[in-house]
Amino acid sequence: MERKKRKDRLVEIHTESVLMAAEELFEEKGYEATSTDDIAKYTGISKSTMYVYFKSKQIIWDSIVCKYMEQLLEDAKKAAEGNGSFEDRYYKLCFDIADKFEKHPLFCKGTLGKISVDMDQEIYKKIYDIGEQTNEEIAKFIRSGIEEGKVRKDIDIYPAVIMMWSSISGIISMANDKEEYLKLRFNMSKDEYLKKAFKMLLEGAL
Repeated sequence: MERKKRKDRLVEIHTESVLMAAEELFEEKGYEATSTDDIAKYTGISKSTMYVYFKSKQIIWDSIVCKYMEQLLEDAKKAAEGNGSFEDRYYKLCFDIADKFEKHPLFCKGTLGKISVDMDQEIYKKIYDIGEQTNEEIAKFIRSGIEEGKVRKDIDIYPAVIMMWSSISGIISMANDKEEYLKLRFNMSKDEYLKKAFKMLLEGAL
């Protein structure tokens, strides 16, 4: 039993080391420019050992993206179950997501990209389950808005869930990519634009 615990702990340490190294390298160099050799060297383990835990660079990437999906799930739970009015929780959700996109744009954008549906790989089962849980939390959040009279009763909830995610993330991505243009063309800071855009989304879509 003790030997199994030590082995499990070693697996956990190696797995976390690979993911931490890969995350730093991906953010610094980008996905394409980072090789599995780079990750193994940075981690300090052999590439053959690394492949025991991760079958490909893509699975390493998706494992990191999964971590950020878990964080988004927590944000969704706070929106659905937290204190305060629907509007307060809506803006908190929006700006919590914006904060993550600003700190880790590469991986947050990865949560919106194409992800394999190969259910033979454990990581993709996990990603699918997290995505479904997140959608349910946002659906719960929207229902709370209906109960408060802030969201129209005839809204089609599950399409609205996808619309909310795509709209909020699209607003944030555009603001991050076009920050200089917003200042030059509209004399608006990124934060001012986000506040206005989130308000327009709330008032126009829900």
